[in-house]
Amino acid sequence: MRMRVGIVAAALAGCAAPGPFADCRPEIDKASAQLQAEIAEQQRLVRAAARREEVLRKQLDALKAIERGILEREERMQTDRK
Repeated sequence: MRMRVGIVAAALAGCAAPGPFADCRPEIDKASAQLQAEIAEQQRLVRAAARREEVLRKQLDALKAIERGILEREERMQTDRK
């Protein structure tokens, strides 16, 4: 993102020129579009990471349930032997 902010800053640098005829609207629109695209991409990445985290959490819960089942079965087998 830092690199894109630099690109946006460079695009807007021409708007700093003095004079009453400096029209910065195209540069501002371009910078706005670039920032919106960057924000959308960051949001997409955050949503994808959240989905992946949920999948991993469910897999971990399933493994824990399997482990509990194995331990309970081992305890029952040891109790039955006595």
